Amino acid sequence: MRKLAIIGLGPRGLFALEELLKQLAQTKSKIKIFGFESTDFPGAGPVWNPKQPNSNWINITERLLDQIKERPEINLFGTTVSAFPSYHDWCDFSLKAFEKDRFPPRNKLGEYLNQRFESVHSAIKDNQIFELIKAKVQTIDCADDGFELNYGGETLQCHDVLLTIGHQPTNISDQLKQWKQFAKNKTALKVYEDTYPVQQFKTLKNKTDMYVGIRGFGLAMVDVMRYLTINNYGNFKIMDADSLQTCYYKVKPQNLKMIPFSLDGLPLAPKPYNKITDNWYSPRNEEIETLKNAIIRSAQSNPTASDINFLLQPFSKIAARVFFDLYDKSVTHQSTKKEIETLILHFLKNDDYQHPLIQDNSIDTYDLIQKYIHMALGKAPVTLDFCVWQVWRHCQPTFYRTLSHSNLDDELMEDIIALDEGSKRFTYGPPIESMQQILALVDADVLSLDFVNDPAIETIENGWKLTNYNGKTISVSVMINSVLDSPKLVDVTSPLVVDMLKNEFIKPIHNDLGIATENDGHVKSKIKDKTLTISVLGRLAKGSVLGVDAVLECFGPRIKDWAAGYVKHL
Repeated sequence: MRKLAIIGLGPRGLFALEELLKQLAQTKSKIKIFGFESTDFPGAGPVWNPKQPNSNWINITERLLDQIKERPEINLFGTTVSAFPSYHDWCDFSLKAFEKDRFPPRNKLGEYLNQRFESVHSAIKDNQIFELIKAKVQTIDCADDGFELNYGGETLQCHDVLLTIGHQPTNISDQLKQWKQFAKNKTALKVYEDTYPVQQFKTLKNKTDMYVGIRGFGLAMVDVMRYLTINNYGNFKIMDADSLQTCYYKVKPQNLKMIPFSLDGLPLAPKPYNKITDNWYSPRNEEIETLKNAIIRSAQSNPTASDINFLLQPFSKIAARVFFDLYDKSVTHQSTKKEIETLILHFLKNDDYQHPLIQDNSIDTYDLIQKYIHMALGKAPVTLDFCVWQVWRHCQPTFYRTLSHSNLDDELMEDIIALDEGSKRFTYGPPIESMQQILALVDADVLSLDFVNDPAIETIENGWKLTNYNGKTISVSVMINSVLDSPKLVDVTSPLVVDMLKNEFIKPIHNDLGIATENDGHVKSKIKDKTLTISVLGRLAKGSVLGVDAVLECFGPRIKDWAAGYVKHL
């Protein structure tokens, strides 16, 4: 019997298993599947661990999780896998368009994913179809008829491998290496290389007289901030239900101070307040169709695109129309639609482009956050940049579908990915409440924004001294890294990926990107003398695939393509 190993059973691995079972049921094909997952919660994995604290919030509105559809009943080889409800049906979701969007804790979605996996596992574990192995695969070697997987001192031989692992460790920066070496023998100093799991900061949570530097000013920083400050000394309280204005109240003094910093110091922009305000930025169906066709024409089959204009020009038309139609909701202007379109093109090509319609990022960080909050609430004139990135967010699913596995030049694909990454300060932004909490902590003198923009950092006897552009200094005794690594394949340090690169089972599509794969996830391997069936779905395929960090993409067409392709070639 043919044997398949699925390495990694988070959301993407779960959906791959489900889609594979559906395909097997249709074709009456029979194989043995081995699923490798080292965490305690298959289906959820580490990112969606159901036991993580409530302070880790999801950054996509629960409203959009309607895209996680129900699983139909599957009947194969005398076994019935029961249907499983959609996420919305599972949690009995209901929300009116005028009500504020909800952003649940990540453990809630994790509970759904784990239950969904267990409902499959309980049905097929005793029928010789599937075996769950709680272990990390360390190495993969060639065998007579496929692969030999090595894990925990044991081996498994299989014919095919599907890699669905998520975030992998990478070589840490020189800065972090120096900090770790400096703090190595100093018990009073701490350096944390990773943000997650945030429970590792439990010993810090209720300490007094502690100054903490947080490297990074994004979503992971917010998780750290919230975990450390919801403690025995204080908590958050919403003061105004309409604006979500928040205060941080102290029940007793703690003298905790958090100092986030990043290379550009720019804050996240929150997502719109509700469905009504979000729809301001939604393209029309015919606009999305035109955009899709323009990208396919330029990027697929016989690509004609030589630069990124093939993408920016049709997108700018849409964004200009949306901004123009905001009328009195936008910053006042006398521009024509064509002039706005030209402005958008300039803006997308130049990070430093300035114009009266574009938000001035050089203002005080606190004031900038407030402006973004008021725009997200729909209570302040919308600037062109805020509008553009909200429209981009609505177009991202189209980008992800049409640009993945394109025939574009690798350098051009890298430019597109860099632009999409740059959009995430807005498109992957948190709920308004998270940004109100940052302001509340500043007001309570618990968090400082004075050093957020690339401070000079030097080691001193009792820790690290940060100096900002005005010469102001502050010292910290704890450093937490909240910058998440990009999936640059050549920098990944996990034994499995290093081993696969060494054996040339996989290769990077580009030095700064991930694994080169075909449309169905099959790896473009260098090995020519053997027919090896190895496929990669998800984060490590970045470059071949766009949108690898979006949870909804874990339930998208790329996984269906893999399952259909795999069973077709059995």
